[in-house]
Amino acid sequence: MIDMPALPRPVVMLIMALAGALLVCGFAPFSWWGLTLVCPAILYAFVLGRTGRDAFSLGYVFGLFYFGFGVSWTYNSIHEFGHAPVLLSAVLVALLVLALALFPALTAALYSWLRCDRAADPRGALAFATLWVLFEWVRGWIFTGFPWLLIGHAHHSSPLQGILPLLGSLGASWVALLISCLVTVLVLGSTRHRLIGAASLVPIAAALLLAGQVKWTTPQQESLSVALIQANIPQELKWDRAQKRHILGKYLQLSEAHQDADIIIWPETAIPAYYATVKDTFIPELEKIAAAGDVDFLVGLFTHDPDSGRVYNSVMTLGEEQSFYAKRHLVPFGEYIPLRNIASFLADYIVLPMSDMSSGAGRPLVRLKGHFAGASICYEVVYGDEVIEAMPEARFLINVSNDAWFGDSLAPHQHLEIARSRAIETGRYLLRATSTGISAVIDPGGAIVKQSAQFREEVVRAKIRPHTGLTPYSRWGDSAIIAILSGIFLIICLHRWYTLRSAKH
Repeated sequence: MIDMPALPRPVVMLIMALAGALLVCGFAPFSWWGLTLVCPAILYAFVLGRTGRDAFSLGYVFGLFYFGFGVSWTYNSIHEFGHAPVLLSAVLVALLVLALALFPALTAALYSWLRCDRAADPRGALAFATLWVLFEWVRGWIFTGFPWLLIGHAHHSSPLQGILPLLGSLGASWVALLISCLVTVLVLGSTRHRLIGAASLVPIAAALLLAGQVKWTTPQQESLSVALIQANIPQELKWDRAQKRHILGKYLQLSEAHQDADIIIWPETAIPAYYATVKDTFIPELEKIAAAGDVDFLVGLFTHDPDSGRVYNSVMTLGEEQSFYAKRHLVPFGEYIPLRNIASFLADYIVLPMSDMSSGAGRPLVRLKGHFAGASICYEVVYGDEVIEAMPEARFLINVSNDAWFGDSLAPHQHLEIARSRAIETGRYLLRATSTGISAVIDPGGAIVKQSAQFREEVVRAKIRPHTGLTPYSRWGDSAIIAILSGIFLIICLHRWYTLRSAKH
């Protein structure tokens, strides 16, 4: 067994900071996915044998730099486009990072308490991986959730890709962490534990090879030609009423040039107006193009319920059928103010248009060219459990977004990476139309068929094939992996209880 060197505490904290910051490079646009194995292993190695308080501090520093770099783009949204003062923007981003850093910190602290002075061994590796992913899952729903930068998101093109249609991104996170910690056991463990660790890696490797060969869904014979319209409307012009006609004219012009497509998709809120205000003026112009080219449209706009006064961020389809879908999972402070009685003062400092919207209801399905498509609007694509609610009817997926909010930051690349994971999890093509990039057509294996550049007027053209069938993840969602991890966690807790009870006697 090899002991970790007794380094001075400032040096250990520096290592944690570097490991947390480097973990961000495991995700897009860098996509060095190997770092998602190395960096958590560093945290695991240094937590071994430490007290809960010490482990918490190591995990917290790790998390501060992980999320401090990873979600730094939130500053762009709040300050540059929300026009909040510099100090308020910095404080809000700092609060977010401080909260997110709690998750790796709690992982490390709880592991330390459950394992208590244990050296590196396979059971400890299993415990650490399980705790990490359970806290990823909690992060995905607590306070409306923020399942961004899950370890599994980085593995759309790695050997772990085959886990995504089986157990989703959380399952891929778990396998990645398990491999990471078992390799640490091979380095730091006793001879016996090294042998067990090596033996444990063999079935994992075999399972990965087999999982990668399975095709869970079946393509239909019919192909569809799609056009994703990226008009590159700057965020500062999008809500200028004087620019409305110019914006709509640009979308019409780009669409008319691609009437030979079967489906044309416009981004989130491409029409910066209520449906009721354009249904008798602009919508007929769109219907003419649809009829002339025998093309179906999906466009983003706002809808309004006059009875309740509620406003919805929506998409509508035109052509063979007209249908609507209203966004269900809204962005806190961007599309609504949570705890309005307490946090309403923020509205005086952050200028976000349409920040008082309501959540829609119903399944995320629309019809285009005789096929059901699973629809998600912007941030909704990060919630795998919600995307699969369109199954099994959906033959392909559509995500529309206004990533102009993020500016030239890491966010559009990370957003696209998450969309690639959703395509693999469901075994469907995913069409992603954004206002300023990155728009893309993603195949069922997560590969990008074609994508746009950022901040450029562009139309992404490709052919897709509708798919039928269900992946295990489409059938069970996150419930399968959470059931597995909960069972493991229960066994770990019972073992800890038995150990403490035996020590008293």
